[in-house]
Amino acid sequence: MPKFAYHRDDSVSFGELRFAGPRVLDTAELARRWRAWIDLGDADPAPLRSRHAVHLARMLTGEAEEMAPNWFATVSVTSSRYQVVAQARAVGHRCERPAGLAGRLRTPRWQALVTALERWPALPPARRVVVVALLTQLGFHRHVVSLVGTLTAAADPLSQQLAYEASRAAYQLNRASPVPARVFGWLAENAARPALRTLAALQLVSTRSRGGGDRAEAARWLAAARRAADGLDAEPDWLAHLVTSRYHRAAALHELSGGDREPVVEHMRLALSHDEDMARCAPDPVRAHYRAENRGLVLEAHLKLDTLTGEASAPADAVAQLRALDPVDPEPLYAVGAYLAGRGDWEGARGAFRRAAGSGTLRGAMAAAAAADCSERLGRPGDAEEDRLLCLDLDPAARLTARPSPAGEGR
Repeated sequence: MPKFAYHRDDSVSFGELRFAGPRVLDTAELARRWRAWIDLGDADPAPLRSRHAVHLARMLTGEAEEMAPNWFATVSVTSSRYQVVAQARAVGHRCERPAGLAGRLRTPRWQALVTALERWPALPPARRVVVVALLTQLGFHRHVVSLVGTLTAAADPLSQQLAYEASRAAYQLNRASPVPARVFGWLAENAARPALRTLAALQLVSTRSRGGGDRAEAARWLAAARRAADGLDAEPDWLAHLVTSRYHRAAALHELSGGDREPVVEHMRLALSHDEDMARCAPDPVRAHYRAENRGLVLEAHLKLDTLTGEASAPADAVAQLRALDPVDPEPLYAVGAYLAGRGDWEGARGAFRRAAGSGTLRGAMAAAAAADCSERLGRPGDAEEDRLLCLDLDPAARLTARPSPAGEGR
């Protein structure tokens, strides 16, 4: 199974890097793809997860009906927006909080966010949830923590949802802090809505399962999520299927850390099954948005599992489905590239990695380096050099070397 190691000089933080003029990277296209993060504007195609921010911003402008809580699985890491702004050389859009963006660069949606923040003390609870969820999608996690302040136990569902969203931001800001875990733990046991109890417990399963974490602790919270999920029949059918699908995806991650593949595959099969059940519920644009995110995450997890094990448990058309669903996000595209490389399709892998690189973020830089490896294996040193230049356009701290290619490899 091929491994694509990525090495960089971590003595200089990403925020301190100097980005020279691009040699290969199409910075205008990168900025267009991530316009949702840069100024809350529309773009098509755009990474699916970037559209979460637009979905929320439209509620602030009145373009869409305000709905809270919001049930997104993914949130941005703290540096993601800064990464794409820096890589696109869009330095004027760099800001520590929304009000820091120059007035001439603000779209009506961005201004609506600034206005809501100025009126924070007077905002009703539902709007506070929308604002905090939007800040979290944009990566303004430090602002969320300072805005919400000390989190305390609350009886009403919207205050509990606000605590959940703020804790997700706090976890991204400082993963060593014990505070988010305490809040998630309280919500897992006490939240009024079964969906929120389940999702709070799953946050702890995820954090405890990664990177050689505490598997026994993860198992304890997985059991808590299972108990909470037993009450999901009190939620709308579509939401019950969505949360149950997420439960099985988290359970698969937990079982994978134990080394037994059979239950992993079964949980992934059930995650897909509940996703399909959700699609059969009465459709509307909001549910379609949540379902698209969930489908993409389940398919991406399936490809990662098969890449890791060298076996085939994913749907036969998983790559085609994922490409159609989320054609420009570097995260799923990287998973597609690794999957194709694991099956010896170096040409297909390079194409997926190059497309991922064109969408930037640090994952995009990693994809460019992986594309160079594929080019070397295909016996195309000129393409490999271009891939390495693309990587350096995205991450000047990358440490890249040409890969020796054994005779006949890649033919």
